[in-house]
Amino acid sequence: MDTLIFETAEQAVRNITAGINTGNSLEANGRYTGEDIKQYELQWGEPPLKEELFEAEKAAGFNAIRLPVTWKHHFNENGKIDAGWLEYVASWVDKILSLGLYCILNIHHDGGEGSWIVSSKKGYEQSGELFGLLWEQIAKRFENCGERLLFEAVNEPINEAREWEANDPDSVEGTMLFNQKFVDTVRAGGGNNPQRNLIVMPYAGSGTKGRLDTFKMPDDTAKGHLILEVHNYDPEGFCWHKAPWTVVRDSWGSKEDYEQIAAFAKRLDEFKTEWGVPAIVGEFGSQDKQNEQARALHAKEFVSAMRSIGVKCFWWECGDFCIFDREKCEVRMPLIATALTE
Repeated sequence: MDTLIFETAEQAVRNITAGINTGNSLEANGRYTGEDIKQYELQWGEPPLKEELFEAEKAAGFNAIRLPVTWKHHFNENGKIDAGWLEYVASWVDKILSLGLYCILNIHHDGGEGSWIVSSKKGYEQSGELFGLLWEQIAKRFENCGERLLFEAVNEPINEAREWEANDPDSVEGTMLFNQKFVDTVRAGGGNNPQRNLIVMPYAGSGTKGRLDTFKMPDDTAKGHLILEVHNYDPEGFCWHKAPWTVVRDSWGSKEDYEQIAAFAKRLDEFKTEWGVPAIVGEFGSQDKQNEQARALHAKEFVSAMRSIGVKCFWWECGDFCIFDREKCEVRMPLIATALTE
């Protein structure tokens, strides 16, 4: 059978209309002994995943699902992923793809705070081989999936000191070493992996000017199949319930708020133009403070600004961010849903 010719990364991002995350489910993690895989996804308070949820998200206008997955409780001392867990993850990937949706599959809380993937040269020396082994197995399991399945290297990698704002050469190099290992490993796989669209992000997933200025896209044998991902929860005082480093508020729409979005769009556009790659905002959103209109305005203006530079956005969906009732599988914040998808 001839190998399919995949759409380019640019085409994939263009074809994504609106994206949403499935948060605090497959990446939820704590104690796990392997007795009941389905119980694992309930640890952070979300109801069990349902195919009806993805159907409802599609009906609301979303055509891309980011499926965060944490693997650290699901592989042995030799790095072999538990077959039951891998097939459980695959069952949800298959359901998403069967609906004609894009699916982004990643390594999630294995990176970030409290993780074993540490963004430094030493961290890569200690864990780079294991990281590559995991991606070798993941890529093998999904090698025959079509172009709507994208892989994302690792979520929000940070250094040993857990410094979210770090931009030192060692932290930056560590991030790029893991990204390069990811690309090289997937490209060495079979099936459709030599041309699959792959996603990488800077240190901590940050889109600040300093972080983008020091970040470099990995080398790739497949031309035109890399995507940059950044995250954005600005202004933090509006987006979060608790942000002791700033003023917490429930309103959005000041001159400064619009200027903040414009500045973010400008630097992201400059980076993707310089490197010739498309970009997505893999996470953004705001927590509910009984202020749906303000949240909808923020979402509308952010998404509009990103679309104006060809960037697509994925809403972070769990807990107080939720715009869907994940038990009833129906929209609960229609103003925000419309703002994201119209």
